[in-house]
Amino acid sequence: MCPETAQASRSPTHPLWFAGLVAAVSAPFAYWVVLVVIEFSIHGVSMSDEIMRGLGVMAMFGVPLSLVVTFVFGYPLALLLRKADRLSALTLCAGAVAIGGTMAAVIAKRFFPSNPVDVVIPLLGAGTGLFAGIVFCLVAGISFRRLSP
Repeated sequence: MCPETAQASRSPTHPLWFAGLVAAVSAPFAYWVVLVVIEFSIHGVSMSDEIMRGLGVMAMFGVPLSLVVTFVFGYPLALLLRKADRLSALTLCAGAVAIGGTMAAVIAKRFFPSNPVDVVIPLLGAGTGLFAGIVFCLVAGISFRRLSP
C-alpha cells in the first residue's frame, strides 16, 4: 500500500470531537447493560423497578460524568496521538482502557470512601473505557487493521 493510500484510509469519517461525544454518551449505557446482566444472573428477572432506576441514574450522572472524562482525558489523548502520528485503534483503545480503569477507581474511592476499591471496579471501568474507545474509533473512522508503512 502506498503512503498516500495509507494516509487516506486513516482520515476520519467524523471529526474527533463528534466521535468523543458519541463515545461518551454510549459508554454509560453499556456499563448499565453489564450491570443489568450481572443483576439478572444474581437476582433473576424480578427487578424491573431497579433496572429503570439504574437507567435513570446512568442518564443523570453517568452521561455528564462520561462527557467530562472524555473531553478532559480521552479527547486530548486522541489529539496528542494524532499530532504524534500514532493515532490508531490500538493506541486509542489502550489509552481508553487505562483512563476508564483509573477513573473508575478514583471515582469509587472519592464517592464511596468506606467501601474498599477491589479489582472489580477498575475492571468494569477498563471495560467501559474499551467500549468507549471502540465506539470512538468506529465513529471517527480509525482503522482496526494494521496498515503497512
